[in-house]
Amino acid sequence: MPSSVTTATRKQSEAIRSRMREIRSDLPYDVDDARARVKQLSDWKYHVSQRPFAVAAAAAVVGYLIVPAKQSSASTVVVQQDRAGAIDTPSEKGMFAGIAGTLVTLLARQALRVATNQVVGAMSARSGASPSPSQPEVHSS
Repeated sequence: MPSSVTTATRKQSEAIRSRMREIRSDLPYDVDDARARVKQLSDWKYHVSQRPFAVAAAAAVVGYLIVPAKQSSASTVVVQQDRAGAIDTPSEKGMFAGIAGTLVTLLARQALRVATNQVVGAMSARSGASPSPSQPEVHSS
């Protein structure tokens, strides 16, 4: 009776067993790598550090889409006419004028903060140079 197990079958089964051993030994490392990659991809700081301009553009687009459109309401516009007959209508602030105004306000606040810190630092340096009356000087003998 011929044997149903041949040399080729044995080699195939041994190759399959060998490959399964490799997979089992590599599996924990692959899972750890996948876990670290998922954690990295779900971290917003990673994306900002990798693609700052793309993230800023996406945030601007999302912000634009989220903010509702301005409802046009009936408002009274005062139109002035001078003696020569020229009509002076009030100009509406555009989006860029609003952004520029905001930036100027932020810069002014920052400049005030820096100036305040400079004054406080100068005052503390001056008071630190001479001892205050409530703190007696300590002399070593």
